[in-house]
Amino acid sequence: MSLDGIIKRDFIKFSIPGDRAVAIEAMKANNISELIALKEGTETFLGIISINDILSKPEEEQLALLMRRDIPSIDKKDSIEKAASIFLSGDYYYLPVIENEKVIGIVSLRDILPLISESHKIKKTVSGLIDQNSFMSVWEKTPAYIASKVMLNFKVSFLGVLDDKGKFIGLVDDSDMINAGEIISGVTESDSSKGESGDDWDWNWKSSVLIGTSNFYLPGNPVSNYLKKEYSKINQNLNISKAIEKMQKEQTRYVAIIEDDKSLAGILRDVDILKAYKDLI
Repeated sequence: MSLDGIIKRDFIKFSIPGDRAVAIEAMKANNISELIALKEGTETFLGIISINDILSKPEEEQLALLMRRDIPSIDKKDSIEKAASIFLSGDYYYLPVIENEKVIGIVSLRDILPLISESHKIKKTVSGLIDQNSFMSVWEKTPAYIASKVMLNFKVSFLGVLDDKGKFIGLVDDSDMINAGEIISGVTESDSSKGESGDDWDWNWKSSVLIGTSNFYLPGNPVSNYLKKEYSKINQNLNISKAIEKMQKEQTRYVAIIEDDKSLAGILRDVDILKAYKDLI
């Protein structure tokens, strides 16, 4: 089965060079954490800009220096299995579909999961798929900017949040971080002084250059302020195919595994589910 039927041709694009503030607003407005970057005035694919890239270098304004360029591309005639293998080979969520050196659309990991499930049926529950290394928790009063550092340091895109008694009370993810942050603009002054005669050793007058700057800041407010009010939940005994159906229906990249006592057992990501089919594709 080829990819042609699941290519998303209407997707959010961003031109490079471009303004970081505009990129962040695009993420906020569309509730996404990644943008496809194209060369300005063309459909030539350059890379992907993610909120984690921005958070890792909040003082960097040039998106060309932030974006990931090592993203593999795919052809619309390629198979679903080939796309799945690429998703398993690295930390990718979107693959650009290239035709005549131009981006004609994208394919997402979430969109190929139902097709993989239909073609390669397996009778397993999700309990054995939880990757504990992809999940971290923080205290509800942890400042948002510290929570973002935890996400970056441990390379996770979401966090569980615990109250004073260690009870699980909700989740925050990278989209919550982008919504919590703001760009603060300012001016820095670069000055040099010279003597009236122009000699380097004569310091009597000063010239200044005003440089506009902007940084992306996360507040010191507790992370509990940004908890998701609703998020997808499943039981660990749920069949894998049913979990895929739920993720498709709720348009999510991950679900929380909740135990009978309402505690959090872990997080199941779309890529964790795909790993269950690794030996079949």
